[in-house]
Amino acid sequence: MRIGELAERAEVNIQTLRFYEREGLIPPPGRTTAGYRNYELSDLDRVRFIRVCQGLGFTLREIQQLVDLHRILSLPNGTRALKPSAVRELLELANERMAAMDEKIKALSTMRASLQAMATILASTPPDVCPVPR
Repeated sequence: MRIGELAERAEVNIQTLRFYEREGLIPPPGRTTAGYRNYELSDLDRVRFIRVCQGLGFTLREIQQLVDLHRILSLPNGTRALKPSAVRELLELANERMAAMDEKIKALSTMRASLQAMATILASTPPDVCPVPR
């Protein structure tokens, strides 16, 4: 598919796709004989994954690490093709990402509890106190 179709299907701007390509988040696409970018369905999946990660608050650097980790582990040989030091590095990276996710889950749970408390106060008629913290 061409860049315009990919952008439309992934719900991003064409410039966003070019940026992702420059930053190495998506691989350079093949080209048609006329020189147009020719993307695969896997590129669409990758862009959607990037957008989900961004929506969860991950930085592009963190997303690149997740993409690299997935790419390496999805090789036909998997970790068997890696040196023990590389496996330890990937394991450390995976543990760091999981710890970051746990922190985000904890923060979101706290925010949700606060929002729920505010909604409960607002649901009472009339509210007993102002729900917005000062």
